[in-house]
Amino acid sequence: MSDAATEPDLSRPDSFTFFHEENVRFCDTDMVGHVNNVSHVALVECGRIAYAFDLARRGGVQTGTITFARLEIDFRGDLYYPATVRIGATVLTVGRSSFTVGIGVFDGDRCVSTSRNVLVHLGEDRRPDAIPEGMRTMLLAQMA
Repeated sequence: MSDAATEPDLSRPDSFTFFHEENVRFCDTDMVGHVNNVSHVALVECGRIAYAFDLARRGGVQTGTITFARLEIDFRGDLYYPATVRIGATVLTVGRSSFTVGIGVFDGDRCVSTSRNVLVHLGEDRRPDAIPEGMRTMLLAQMA
């Protein structure tokens, strides 16, 4: 497991090996032209889902066996329409049935938000279950 002392700086693009791009939409803006907080969360979701699908594929599990359990987000800068953002993702911790993914959303090299996202592996009964060994090995190899 990782701890805060060894955790990568999620505000730096070089902390990530996986990136996903998304376009900011006009409807993501508020009355003063900023991308609103809910839309920041949606951008994090887009990156998290893209990364989860990639991890599931490489870990040999079905995407429907991974669910989302927790989100912590820090808003670090304004974002405006139009923009194409890069969303970086990396594994921060691996537990028995869950793992934590760090996400950074970047406008160019400028970080506009960072987050910690807890994902849980589900068993056949749709309850938290031990991460399969093949996926665990792959997740540990992905840790920053």
